[in-house]
Amino acid sequence: MTYIPVSIDVTEALPVDVTEGEKIAIAAWIFPATGTPPPVPSVVALLNGGSYDKRYFHVEVPGRTGYSVAEELASRGHLVILLDHLGVGESSRIPTQMKATRQICALANHAAVLEIHQRLANGTLDPAIPAMPQFLKVGGGHSMGGFQTITQQAEHATYDRVLILGYTAIGVHLTVGGQQVPAERPIDPAMGDYWLLDHAGIAESFHWDDVPRDVLKVDEELAVEVPTLLSNQSTQIGIVSDDAGRITVPVYICLGERDVSPRPHDEPSYYKRSGDVTLHILPKSGHCQSFASTRMQMIDRIDGWIRSLPK
Repeated sequence: MTYIPVSIDVTEALPVDVTEGEKIAIAAWIFPATGTPPPVPSVVALLNGGSYDKRYFHVEVPGRTGYSVAEELASRGHLVILLDHLGVGESSRIPTQMKATRQICALANHAAVLEIHQRLANGTLDPAIPAMPQFLKVGGGHSMGGFQTITQQAEHATYDRVLILGYTAIGVHLTVGGQQVPAERPIDPAMGDYWLLDHAGIAESFHWDDVPRDVLKVDEELAVEVPTLLSNQSTQIGIVSDDAGRITVPVYICLGERDVSPRPHDEPSYYKRSGDVTLHILPKSGHCQSFASTRMQMIDRIDGWIRSLPK
């Protein structure tokens, strides 16, 4: 499937002490819907997790199919937006990256999505996409992207529905030697503004044991530098617990059978202002559900969940 690359200028949306006179843009890929859309067309914006860029939701494995969440959702009739976080992938790095707190990054994401929504509504995003005067605004993300979605929705109410994939309102825990351990850690100044995670070294947390070796190799090649501050904040115990409680729209939570939440069945209780919270524990999946052999169960559930909720 061909995606449409776009770059959204978010300079004016950010504080001047953050932009420091530089132009700041968020990069995104747009996947037009190719299948039968829901009764109310939907636009699904997704944010990747830490150590990934937007390719996380559009994984291409030579000789294999079905690893692109974006393509699969588009084939089910949903227009999909994949964004790079501020400072990640093709999005701009601000002059002083340590100023890119979770709130600043959420503001940049909100501004970019809002602009894309407006262009979709008036038909000016791309000649290949007709105007969409009305659509359901769905947004979410995996891991650090889920963390950012919680903050963004609490602060800006960007979406009508939110997807929290592989993240926890309790606090991130990783699996090491079969045991869950808190991932929270102090910032090490020696790391600098960015650091690179070795995917192979954390495969026990990231993947179920049946993920093929060639797929793991592709995953290892997807690793990109991640802003140290944003990554660190995403692992702080309870950092978005209150934010989750401010979300009023329906929430779909998907966690792998082996994932980052220490108490998966407690997660829905944090979304205390939402009247519709779904918890889905994906069997035979590690933290990165997009690579799991059962990933289609998650994609099917997301599609059905969007279609089934009241308009």
